[in-house]
Amino acid sequence: MFFFDDFIKKIAKTKIEFKPVRKYSLESKKLIMWLGTGFPLILIGILQGYIGYIKGFSIPYLAIAGVLLFLGLKHLKKIFMYKIVLDCEKKKIIGQGLDLAFDDIETCVLKEDVVGKGNKLQVIVRIITKDKREIIVPLIMGKKIEFICTLRDELKEKFSMVK
Repeated sequence: MFFFDDFIKKIAKTKIEFKPVRKYSLESKKLIMWLGTGFPLILIGILQGYIGYIKGFSIPYLAIAGVLLFLGLKHLKKIFMYKIVLDCEKKKIIGQGLDLAFDDIETCVLKEDVVGKGNKLQVIVRIITKDKREIIVPLIMGKKIEFICTLRDELKEKFSMVK
């Protein structure tokens, strides 16, 4: 991704047309990364299972096969299950275990921050609800600028950007 200041400038310049429903899936880099790790894990797990089968149901081989298949399928599940929907007619954000009405949002802040246990800066959207829940949405989806501009247009004064 480009520098955060350039990202903010592009958001400021961008005007989008109203669409009742907008859907966002993973960006291509994340998709390739998770496919590039999930698919080989599944293939190696199948190979380990086959070797375990040939060696008379060898428990260590079958256990390793089970672990590798589990991890590979978990990666593929992440790829196909990631979806965020902005429903502008119903005024909701839906996806990733989230069903949040725009009216329930107190503040929405776009900023650069460290997420999770990592030490890498990411662009995130930090949403504080009226019941004081904090929701952090890392921008790992495609069409980031459209996503942020839609939030900006829908939330109006509730939306802010921290440089």
